[in-house]
Amino acid sequence: MQFKKETYSIKAAEYIRGLIRSGVLQPGQPVREAQISEKLNISRAPIREALLMLAHQGLICSEPQKGKYVRSMSAKEIYDSYVVAGILEGAAVAHSLPSWTNKERDAFAEVVRRLDDQVNYAAHLDTLAEIDEAFHMTLLSACTNERLIDIARTSCSSLAKFLYYTYWRTLFTPKEFYDRHMIIADTVATGDGRSIEMVLRRHYEEVGERLSLLVHEGHEVH
Repeated sequence: MQFKKETYSIKAAEYIRGLIRSGVLQPGQPVREAQISEKLNISRAPIREALLMLAHQGLICSEPQKGKYVRSMSAKEIYDSYVVAGILEGAAVAHSLPSWTNKERDAFAEVVRRLDDQVNYAAHLDTLAEIDEAFHMTLLSACTNERLIDIARTSCSSLAKFLYYTYWRTLFTPKEFYDRHMIIADTVATGDGRSIEMVLRRHYEEVGERLSLLVHEGHEVH
């Protein structure tokens, strides 16, 4: 793989993220600089820089005796992360929903339309992951508290989803996924901030319950 020199560390980080998301590098497994350096045909310095970036994002851990390894989360940590995400996103959307203009309403309607178009062609959640991200980001589009959005979408449930993506993609059938998101869309249409807050909390709690259980069972099998 050939990279421009100035992008070595960024591309190496993307490569490692890809290994984690695909399940090639699983939570708890060591990340070996030498192997990645050989695979990418670049020196180990940008690999170390890439691992520092990923450590800052919460994906990589480092211990003196253990070295660098992919972060793992307990079932409780996974569940708790989703609960926190639901609380934060629910509060943010409830607070900003009265500020929605035609711009936000049209953007949200477009995402819902995309979901409606794609659901019958989706074999699994992989094909709907981008729409899922757009759906929740559009819900937050009128929120002006950037720190709140960052914590809700980056530091909470999305970390567990990324680390355990091979599990996440099997959590729901495409039809279940569609139905769950339409509950949110229908609640948004009412304009009731309290209702949307409760619906989003439960939405995330359900994902946390399923993902934590599935990961726990998967580890027991292995």
